Amino acid sequence: MPIHYTLQQNNFKGKEQGKWYAHAVKQGELTIDDIATQIEAACSMRKSDVVAVLMELKDIMERGLKAGMVVNLEEMGKFYLSIKSECVDDPKDFRVDKHVREIVCKYTPDGHRSKLRDGRIVRSFTNNCELVEQSQYSPDKHSYKQGTRGGTFRKE
Repeated sequence: MPIHYTLQQNNFKGKEQGKWYAHAVKQGELTIDDIATQIEAACSMRKSDVVAVLMELKDIMERGLKAGMVVNLEEMGKFYLSIKSECVDDPKDFRVDKHVREIVCKYTPDGHRSKLRDGRIVRSFTNNCELVEQSQYSPDKHSYKQGTRGGTFRKE
């Protein structure tokens, strides 16, 4: 299945302002219930057992991350916490309550160096993705048209 995208214009001030970029369009959501149903269909585990394992995995990952560990799920990739903070001129002036904006959970999919020796890293979840420009339907006009943020709209 392809990854759908639309073109959006950058409105943030700077050298990229006014330029256009691809923005991935989400095609729905895959929930724990959906995942458990698919795993149940693919193996001998019951759906309730799969959900229990996934929820325990979440709890274990949360404890590990909060302890400052990298959670390495091997072929799936690694999770770790990162801090977004404001800069200060002098380390003595830094205050967590004032300068830390947020703590974010980062994810890096598993990968390996390309066999082409071009230095590229081939990632498990993103390798060989197909991209397709998203079409959107305009029900009030019963037609497709070119959107202001990109994307193709079919005309009647």
